Amino acid sequence: MNNTAYKSLEHLFISKVRIKTLRYFVMNPGITIHLRGAVREFDEEINAVRRELNRLEETKFIICESKGNRKYFSANIEHPFFYDISSMFQKVYGLGGELVVNHKKIGEVVFAFLTPAFTKGLTGGQSIDLVIVGDIDLEMLEEMVKSYQTTIGRELHYMVLKTNEFALRKRRRDQMIVDLLSQDNTILIGNYEDLVK
Repeated sequence: MNNTAYKSLEHLFISKVRIKTLRYFVMNPGITIHLRGAVREFDEEINAVRRELNRLEETKFIICESKGNRKYFSANIEHPFFYDISSMFQKVYGLGGELVVNHKKIGEVVFAFLTPAFTKGLTGGQSIDLVIVGDIDLEMLEEMVKSYQTTIGRELHYMVLKTNEFALRKRRRDQMIVDLLSQDNTILIGNYEDLVK
């Protein structure tokens, strides 16, 4: 975990329970959870968790669905702030946080970004979850990805391009690169303007 970035989140979101709640929903966009499950997951007092779930439901950041006598909550990936909040948390936790903290170990990373296939939990086909541009130690990257795949229980699809190959494919308007760059990607390393220009 990136401690400096985590401190920033603590200052932006004063409530520790709110941080845990937001983290859960942005890191698990396709998963539903009920109140008691959330209490166990967040390891927090039931009233505090209920309060945060109710607040996020009021803002429509999460969606609530009743099944029998239980309410189930899930992320609203169509919320206008979902991408922005997700982007902040993806840079601190999970695979994104790992890459931000350890990018020097895997080589000279010019750009690294997560695609909506990963951040919004979109599945199907051979969607690419992660793109890295630079001079990369593929074995180190593979080790990091495999470790994370074990954590989340699914295979991740990633693409690694040398800097000159990426520049050439962009210049030639390669359809795959154009499609990748036209999405709501979460930039982990590098800046958006340099990535798309």
